[in-house]
Amino acid sequence: MLNNESSFFGDVRCSEMLAGFCQTIHFGPGDILRVKGHHYRDVYLITEGYVTVRLDTENERAQPIEQGPGALIGEFSFLKGCPATATVKAKTAGRALVVNDRILRRIEGEQPKLAVRFSKYLASILEQRQNDGAAFLDGVQGADSETNVEVYLCRNDAMLAEAFRVRYQVYCEELDRESPNADHENKIIRDPLDDCGLTFIAVKDDETVGTIRGNLSAEGPLGILEDFYNMDASIHHPQKTGVITKFAVKNSSRGGVIAMKLIAAIRQYGGRHNIRECYIDCIPRLLPLFKFFGFKVVGDKFIHYENGASYPMMIDLAHQEEG
Repeated sequence: MLNNESSFFGDVRCSEMLAGFCQTIHFGPGDILRVKGHHYRDVYLITEGYVTVRLDTENERAQPIEQGPGALIGEFSFLKGCPATATVKAKTAGRALVVNDRILRRIEGEQPKLAVRFSKYLASILEQRQNDGAAFLDGVQGADSETNVEVYLCRNDAMLAEAFRVRYQVYCEELDRESPNADHENKIIRDPLDDCGLTFIAVKDDETVGTIRGNLSAEGPLGILEDFYNMDASIHHPQKTGVITKFAVKNSSRGGVIAMKLIAAIRQYGGRHNIRECYIDCIPRLLPLFKFFGFKVVGDKFIHYENGASYPMMIDLAHQEEG
């Protein structure tokens, strides 16, 4: 256990206060808490039990790292928005506190001193992880040997701003489309679905070249999209459905693997969160591409306010996993 981890959890009052805000999960031997390469929006704080952290999942001979009470699981991907840098498996039965953005906002509002202390604690852990060795950073760099592309889950306003700018560049400048949500002065596109959505960006050679957004139906209103996609007809709606919108890749990077990486990231996230059906709309000329991704047409063509004539499409994530 790291010293700064001990100092935080050694303060019984702080630990109890934090536990009062967080959900507690229980795990058993062999349970998988993190999968390397997947995106997450929370961090686990181990309170009981032990886990093994495997950075090199390709080398079975590589010795995993064992961590126990007081350890943070997933802090790098939580803070940076990058895919998980390791696969974490429970060695024994145990428990962990779950911390996410909603909980942190609540702590800031109700216990600001605890929020400041926990924020400093996260910063110190992040710095220590970076200094512990290149192994932790290997997964974060994630550079594809051919395209040097990494997909990140937006974790702060700066990352979201990058996504908003890519949307504007693609929709308004490259495709010359009109958008009621376009801010022409700041050259961004932002709409109400951003309030409860999760946005991914694709970064190539330090340039944001693509973005995609997903909304889980159970987490917030989808507006008119529910009617466009006839989602109410699904037995899985709203608990196991979601929508994909604002899928944009810069012209200079189209035709490669970037679109595939963005779709794969959001499908992977949805599948892990028990989403069965994911809906999207598609202009006629891109139907072959989205069918290649696994989507199928599920309704009549309609006029989309930004894209024009579009088809509603859906992918069955459970079927994809089985296939």
